[in-house]
Amino acid sequence: MPERRSVYFAFQGLFTAVLLLIFLYQGGGLAHWVPRLLFLMTLTAASMTGLQLCALETLGRWWFQAGLFLGDAGLASLLLRWTQPQSDLYLIYFLIIFGTAITRNFRQAFAVAVVTSLLYAVSGWSPAHGFPHDTAFWLRFMFLIISACLMAILSRDTQTAQAAQERRYRDRLIQVERLATLGQVAGEVAHQIKGPLTTIMVNAEVLSARHSKSKEMLKELGEIRDEVEHCKQILKNLLDLGRIEEVDLEDIDLRDPIRYAIKSIEPQMRKHKVRLKTSGLETARSVKGDQSLLQEAVAALLQNALEATSKGGEIRIVLEAEQDRVWGSSVAPVWRLVIEDDGSGMSEVELERVFEPFYTTKGGEGTGLGLSAALRILQKHGGGIDAASAGRGRGSRFTVTIPSRASA
Repeated sequence: MPERRSVYFAFQGLFTAVLLLIFLYQGGGLAHWVPRLLFLMTLTAASMTGLQLCALETLGRWWFQAGLFLGDAGLASLLLRWTQPQSDLYLIYFLIIFGTAITRNFRQAFAVAVVTSLLYAVSGWSPAHGFPHDTAFWLRFMFLIISACLMAILSRDTQTAQAAQERRYRDRLIQVERLATLGQVAGEVAHQIKGPLTTIMVNAEVLSARHSKSKEMLKELGEIRDEVEHCKQILKNLLDLGRIEEVDLEDIDLRDPIRYAIKSIEPQMRKHKVRLKTSGLETARSVKGDQSLLQEAVAALLQNALEATSKGGEIRIVLEAEQDRVWGSSVAPVWRLVIEDDGSGMSEVELERVFEPFYTTKGGEGTGLGLSAALRILQKHGGGIDAASAGRGRGSRFTVTIPSRASA
């Protein structure tokens, strides 16, 4: 909340400065000019002092925030009645309406904005003539009401987007914690199982040699060896979860691990007649990272895309800069790698679980550890991965973000 205090303080300072400038410019010939100026300056000093000294808990209360903006609206109405300014100075009410966005509460912002608009209408009323009858006045009033509605819509949209982002970050944090716990026990479990698997494999090969004439026996023993290899691959992935705790960071060109990852799956792509289109690999992209681990992460994403793509399908790779993004405490370029396929796609439920360890949509063919390991590698580099799909049968898109060397 301390940073919110500075936002409120800055807004109130700018707003009261505008009020004082209007009064000094428009109210030079008014009666009681000096007392009114002192009154405005006193209220300005009081509001600024109150913001600086009030408790953080009070600053977060809805009634304090609403009272602050409604007080500003009332003071603006009083000032405009004093000075009878030109019609275009009604824009001061827009400052209040758009300023309500800093409350981050769309209901409260909408209510304050509507009341502010009504105060503008009241400011035009006089005992002798009532409300103004000119069209321009009521058009300005309608603009204020429309702005209030727009502000509420924008506040709601921002609040929804922020909640969704916080939920994604929370889910990713839970996944990281699960992976960390899994990485701690993976090594011990893998070593305990590796010995019996080796024994099974050796015995299967011995039996194959003894019963080489029995086709049925050789088929069954071959299935045993295949399943043992599958188990060994799972163990390798488990050991990798523990291994990526250590990241050897150095200055590298992000294109290098991408190119090596592409090269590693090219034979499979030719076999399945899957086309590959790349873009953005012409320009160097400097990062602080571990080349072997980044290659492993990209290879896992490409392998996932390949397995989801049917024969004759297409995979697209785009590497680009996402400029002026805040990363950490500074603003610096962020490299974005998009891997998109036109394959089987994912449902909403699958999207929510796609990075969970051991979760797979490929039945017995997948281990469910490739994407979770890729996510953890990118997070170790200060980046992340987002998954998106329009639904089953409509392809998938994985977006990797990683800070540039300047922001690392």
